[in-house]
Amino acid sequence: MCALLAFMRHGKAEPKKPGVSDFERRLTDEGREDVELVARALPFKPSVIYHSPLRRAVETAEIVSKVTGAPMKEAWELEPEQASLSSLRDLNPPENAVLVGHAPSLTEIVSTLMGGGKLKLKAGGLAVLDVADLDLGRATLLLLITPDSARRLAGFSLEA
Repeated sequence: MCALLAFMRHGKAEPKKPGVSDFERRLTDEGREDVELVARALPFKPSVIYHSPLRRAVETAEIVSKVTGAPMKEAWELEPEQASLSSLRDLNPPENAVLVGHAPSLTEIVSTLMGGGKLKLKAGGLAVLDVADLDLGRATLLLLITPDSARRLAGFSLEA
């Protein structure tokens, strides 16, 4: 398999509150804005957007889908307690898929695919990898987009 895959951490979410399950935490207004900016900087049209069933990941995927027109699919393999390289293999994403999940599991998957190191994926951030196969050390990081860099790109103009 040789594919571009984008790994996106959900946008900034509401803090944990008594009486609200972690499963139901929503994106903040800032989180929604960040996700839209990062989605607009995505260098390819996604074939599909897989997302964790947690609300903040669903909302993130909805924004990416609205920006790109790509379909969404829920994937238990991206839940915080389930996400791993093994669950990613089970999911078997097609080329140009976006995978929306959570820290620290998503960043651990990306680091493992690259053969080590410690990548920090901020809330709303996205890492694009060229994945030769889903084995250890067989991927190359092509692009890392943070909300801050997407904001700078959105304001960048070639006209002086």
